[in-house]
Amino acid sequence: MHRAAFTKNGVIGGVMLGLGRAFGEIMAVTFIISNTYQLDSASLFIPCNSITSALVNEFAEAESGVHVAALIELGLILFVIAFIVLVISKLMILRLAKSEGARS
Repeated sequence: MHRAAFTKNGVIGGVMLGLGRAFGEIMAVTFIISNTYQLDSASLFIPCNSITSALVNEFAEAESGVHVAALIELGLILFVIAFIVLVISKLMILRLAKSEGARS
């Protein structure tokens, strides 16, 4: 296998792993996006709230069963998104390794 194949697999694997890790960086995301519930504009540059920041800020104060259940469901959605990203990255790496193996 060529050095370029190892480099390509490593770079793609690193990018996808970094993306998967970014989903778990709860506090960094919370501080960066300002943590507000403003839905009056379609701009990407307004302060907003994400799944991770909602989990961090609301889970300790959630008292009703519905609120706790909604936060647990948000956690499940976040898990599914992270799982899909990691599966796609693994499939991409396997496909690249297979195509590079066919060239050798």
